[in-house]
Amino acid sequence: MQTVAARITQLRKQQELSLRALAEGAGISAATLSQIESEQSSPSVATLEKLADALNVGLAAFFVNHREPPEVEIFDLDSRQSFPLKRGGRLVPLAANERPTGFDPIFVQLEPGERFNEEPYGLVGKQAFVWVRRGCAVLEFGDSHFDVCETQCVYYDPRKQHNWHNTSNSSCELLLIRSK
Repeated sequence: MQTVAARITQLRKQQELSLRALAEGAGISAATLSQIESEQSSPSVATLEKLADALNVGLAAFFVNHREPPEVEIFDLDSRQSFPLKRGGRLVPLAANERPTGFDPIFVQLEPGERFNEEPYGLVGKQAFVWVRRGCAVLEFGDSHFDVCETQCVYYDPRKQHNWHNTSNSSCELLLIRSK
């Protein structure tokens, strides 16, 4: 299994993009991308999402090796490679292996006090849908805050500055689906 850094480099080269061109497309510095690709630093979730947008791939493309997708793909959540968050939470890309779709499903587990990303961020996709599977989380959206609890759903524009924050004393689980 390739590392996330090696996969980013491979996808960039497959699309014949220079390091600087991908960095500009993702809205990050070339120095940051260079550090990520050389495994000197780990990308944040927001940075991974920006890179996926710039490469026009789903987040799962960073975690899987290319193979011809079967007509029907069934997998177990625990069998997918995950990206650890700072306080023990995790992000699990749920997209089919390299299957082109118009959406990118992601499972997110946030531990108490954990934020999806350090700072609010915006993306390229026009729509995001989140279903809170377990617990409660706060959607920080611009200057507003929305409490979203178990079994509730929310649609929002991910191009605007936003973030998710678990302000409760127990972990929460989110199913995030964003348009490409």
